[in-house]
Amino acid sequence: MQVSHQEMKQIFLMFKNMERHVTQHFEKRLGISLTRYEILYKLLEMGLLSQIGLQQEMKIDQAAITRHLKILEGKGFVTRNRNEQNNREVIVQITEAGKDILRNCDVDKNQFIAELFGGFSEQEVKQLQILVKKLDHNVEKLI
Repeated sequence: MQVSHQEMKQIFLMFKNMERHVTQHFEKRLGISLTRYEILYKLLEMGLLSQIGLQQEMKIDQAAITRHLKILEGKGFVTRNRNEQNNREVIVQITEAGKDILRNCDVDKNQFIAELFGGFSEQEVKQLQILVKKLDHNVEKLI
């Protein structure tokens, strides 16, 4: 079976719309943006991290990481301090309040994911995972 360019375009647009809807619902239910949630989780996993290192891990631009960190710092979820050995480098660390917000979000996140994949069989989830990995691999080759 040959898939037309129009059908592939429709699939691409479906992914884009789904990502937007999932992000909106995630943020509405958890009260934190998905990107900021990911930043906090990355800091929880890695501990101290330079702002540039965090930017590279997150694959977002410098202005965006600065904007997100400023908001997270304002809420007391992260601290940013100059590296004493290299004054040009900013070190970012998650605070206890940041860890608390992640713990609170995890319960809601798990419920959200269960609802999102409601009605999927285990086999369907595995097949979806295989297909998305395959598509992601193709995207990585384009970069």
